Amino acid sequence: MSKKREIMSTESYKQAVLIADTFENEFVPISNDIPLSLFPLANKPLIDYTLEFLSLGGIDETFLFCCKHAAKIKAHIKKCMEEAVGWTLSMKVHLIVSESCRSFGDCLRDLDAKGHIRGDFILLEPGVVSNISLLPLLKRHSAQCKADKGTAMTLVFQECGSGHTSLSPEDEVCVALSQKNRVLFHKKTKRSNDKRVDIPLEIFLENPVVSIRHDIRDTHITICSSSVLPLFIDNFDFQTKDDFVRGLLINEDILGSTIYSHILKGSNYAASVHNWRSYQSISMELKDNWIYPLTPSSKRSRLVPNESIVSPTSKVALSAILCRCIVGPNVVIGEKVTIQDAFIFENTHIEDSAIVSLSVIGSDCLIKKGAKVTVGSVLGKGVVINENSLIENTLVQATESEYDLAQPEDKLGDAAYRLRADEDEEDLEMDKILAKRLSRLHFYDATSDTEYETEEELSDSDVLSRSDSPPLDDTKVFFTEVIDSLARGFEDKLLCDNLILEVNSSRYAYNITLEEVNYYVIKAILIMSYKLPTGGQYFSKFAQLLNYFTPVLKNYIKSQSSMGDCLQAVEDVAESGEPLSDKWAIFVVKYLYEKDYLSEDAILKWFANVSPESKMWSQVNRFVEWLQEAEEEDSSEEESE
Repeated sequence: MSKKREIMSTESYKQAVLIADTFENEFVPISNDIPLSLFPLANKPLIDYTLEFLSLGGIDETFLFCCKHAAKIKAHIKKCMEEAVGWTLSMKVHLIVSESCRSFGDCLRDLDAKGHIRGDFILLEPGVVSNISLLPLLKRHSAQCKADKGTAMTLVFQECGSGHTSLSPEDEVCVALSQKNRVLFHKKTKRSNDKRVDIPLEIFLENPVVSIRHDIRDTHITICSSSVLPLFIDNFDFQTKDDFVRGLLINEDILGSTIYSHILKGSNYAASVHNWRSYQSISMELKDNWIYPLTPSSKRSRLVPNESIVSPTSKVALSAILCRCIVGPNVVIGEKVTIQDAFIFENTHIEDSAIVSLSVIGSDCLIKKGAKVTVGSVLGKGVVINENSLIENTLVQATESEYDLAQPEDKLGDAAYRLRADEDEEDLEMDKILAKRLSRLHFYDATSDTEYETEEELSDSDVLSRSDSPPLDDTKVFFTEVIDSLARGFEDKLLCDNLILEVNSSRYAYNITLEEVNYYVIKAILIMSYKLPTGGQYFSKFAQLLNYFTPVLKNYIKSQSSMGDCLQAVEDVAESGEPLSDKWAIFVVKYLYEKDYLSEDAILKWFANVSPESKMWSQVNRFVEWLQEAEEEDSSEEESE
């Protein structure tokens, strides 16, 4: 073979490197027994989506780098090959095991020592799910390398609005790009009251055109030049990809390397499961076929709504209520069980009258009769929750903690122990905060407007207001951004004027009609009442919530038309099937009336179309009768005069 032919063959052979370990504790305690790569995503191992994406994207050879649970990953890869899964027919996968590596950078240094990489390659961090074709990106990167000999990598971003459901505060990124998409500034940002990002002045002085992008997310996909691995070898302080990017930007003159970017748009999808929040978001987007041709298992139970996925091998009682959840194989769900916005792994048993919401239940767990597991809790493998117990915002494992500082209150049952996030942490309340930070499965992350699945289920007002609207996907994204903004504002006590600006910017970004804005903003505020503590102080807390949003309510309820949008939101939330108080609807309508957000005429006009068989009618009927009597008395007085 001639030298020219060898070069051409090397360039046409596409390689990828997939790091299978996170080197973080985001997924404890479940990750103690199963690697992230084998986490079920819509009841299919996560690594299957990643390898299928690489195969469909045009990759010929992938090096799968493992540090922990290597035997389990190896067994799964072997099983896929025996079953001739699609990606095995067109792509080679080599498993590299190195238990001595303690960071992302260590893996790349070890990979360089083995000499497997021949040229440019695709570098993936754990949990990547995508439907993009990689060959055009490799071709563009190769052309960039010829134009700029110092090109080290191309960062792949996805166009994504700030506050998207898949983004946690730690994931937000701000970049400054040159006219040729060269990365001039890169910073992961955290949401706080301080919205400033300090970009060096010389960036603007040295570049005629600078684009500032904050509407993107890191896909954790990178196209790398052959110089990347030696740079990790020469700089041992590069432990993560972010370290690498920051180091090259700061020491550009010394290292002589540059970084470029590519931003995905339209139907191109790429994201990464790197915490529970992204796991939750990607699961829902996968379920809704946002990542086609990557799809979840086609075998689903026909006895549950489309908004949930239940394995055919699981048994669900007819009286059980499932809402936006994914249930794995061989799960048993008893009578009158409620599961909402939750993930149930295989071989778990949930007994009668139990409630699971906003939580992840690991494999082989037992939740006994009447128990409640809620608000961002994560149960590890084999956990047993006692009858009528309440587990809230807690990480639970089946065995006692090895730390000496474990407290007696950490024991929740014979096979249930609260996991302390830090062995040096003695304060119980602080530990709960850490547990919440680790789980990141918050209520407001899970909410999406999935109450209407068919055209027949839309009310007349919804059909009218959406006749000239953008596709439903845009309204879903807009609604989730509104929820996230308002929830964050309420939690951090931000100025409502700033929240209104955020909502309006989202409105223009997604081309949402004014009627839809009114409807979704009011609906977002009302569903926040779901999370308020039940009991005697429920309605006083509810009033405090509404009082805080006074500027928002005044801004979006200004006319008779907007009053109708508001009342429609109240009705839809009341009829949503959530376990709300019997007096919830009357409280909301009366509050809005007394604060002059709703007029008497608007309420009477709206109530005339409310079905007498609905919850709303039975709750609000007496108040409406009182309004009608008051109106008649006023009319009589005017006539007598």
